[in-house]
Amino acid sequence: MIKESTSKRSCRKVGVAAATDVISDASGPSKQDYVDADFCGESFTNNGELLSSLSPLLFSMKLFGLYFHREDRHRRRTDDPEWNPATTTTRSSSTKLRVYATFVLVLMWLNAIRFVSVFNQSDNFGATLMLKVSVFTWFCLATIFQTAYYYASHTGQLLKVLLKLPVTRDCVQNVHRAAVGLTVCMWMGAFLYMVGGIYFYFDGIRYDFMLTPFVTHIDVSEDNMTTARVFAYVLYVPVFPSVFFSHAMTEVLVYVFYSQFKKLKRSFHRTLDEQGKFTGDLSLFRRRHQTLSRAVSKVDGFVKFGNMAGFVCHIANIILIIYSCIFHPQSTSSFIAAATYFFWLFANVHGLLFSASAGVIINHMVRMIC
Repeated sequence: MIKESTSKRSCRKVGVAAATDVISDASGPSKQDYVDADFCGESFTNNGELLSSLSPLLFSMKLFGLYFHREDRHRRRTDDPEWNPATTTTRSSSTKLRVYATFVLVLMWLNAIRFVSVFNQSDNFGATLMLKVSVFTWFCLATIFQTAYYYASHTGQLLKVLLKLPVTRDCVQNVHRAAVGLTVCMWMGAFLYMVGGIYFYFDGIRYDFMLTPFVTHIDVSEDNMTTARVFAYVLYVPVFPSVFFSHAMTEVLVYVFYSQFKKLKRSFHRTLDEQGKFTGDLSLFRRRHQTLSRAVSKVDGFVKFGNMAGFVCHIANIILIIYSCIFHPQSTSSFIAAATYFFWLFANVHGLLFSASAGVIINHMVRMIC
């Protein structure tokens, strides 16, 4: 009898807004979306704990222009930053981050446009052309991720979800561990890929097409080749971190929603009696579901583009690389060349694992909800 009563916890409160408090337009004036409460015995955290738990990952994203936040333009006069010196400092810092992120975004777009010039009339179907295509698609993928997270930061959608979404305390702890682990892994991977890129840009003339439009369309004297290589390598540096830190944030967001929908389903099952009759308050579950669904809608606005592009890009690159290795064995005749193709293959498999795992979790979450 005691075991049965403990398995069915009461559902009296819910940390969500009423239906009249829903903001249909994310760019409209901000309102208090959530209240500090509990749901079926699970206490919520909605005072910025989720945002704070992601600080290692968000700091890394700031370094590559993937994250910033803007001050609320609809803030009431009593909360105006000009009236608070401490808030003014925060506003100045956020403005600098926004300017820096804008600069990086423009640089990434110019870099993708620059790499269009890697193709010329002398290209023939073969390993070199396929390698050019795979590198070009990677540059485009990095630009798509950069744009998606710039949009998420500019509109405030990412910040609103991380700051206002009420989640359970165990979710915050798990997210923090995941953020630390992913950040460490991403930095290790980024360092590896940046070191590997040194070979592409500074070792011989085999991959000088990476300097495009120099060499491919503009002749460069031997004295100026070092300058051209350094310039091209600087543009290469943010490409891999942009892709992988974006993948990491997507994984974290997917996990947050997966864990909260799973908690909601378990709480719903606890309210069913032995005959399967619902004995709880349905409105509480409806409101909690609406809260999570609104947050999912905000996140889906920028995550879907990067995840879809990542899946397509990584699959296409893996096919091109494997095809080159099988049907053009001369491209991997030397140890250095083989290591280069393995490096490029590993990078795409690495990215595909993130895109595929996020898709699998989302699909499982949708099936679980239905």
